[in-house]
Amino acid sequence: MKKIAQSVFLVSLFVSLSGCIAASVVSATIGATTTVIGGAIDVIDAVTPDIIDGNDEQAKEDDKDNGKI
Repeated sequence: MKKIAQSVFLVSLFVSLSGCIAASVVSATIGATTTVIGGAIDVIDAVTPDIIDGNDEQAKEDDKDNGKI
């Protein structure tokens, strides 16, 4: 009976720890992915020109030329 109780205890301990380990692995993976994606966005932002800002400035200049501002 003692061996059965120990077996049940060890199995339940393994199951509970496996959930913790899985959560830790998922958390670490999400953290690494976020870091990689954030770095990629920073590189793209540094390499590409500010197209949206450029269009906004051009629209303001066009409005000034047309007397809207």
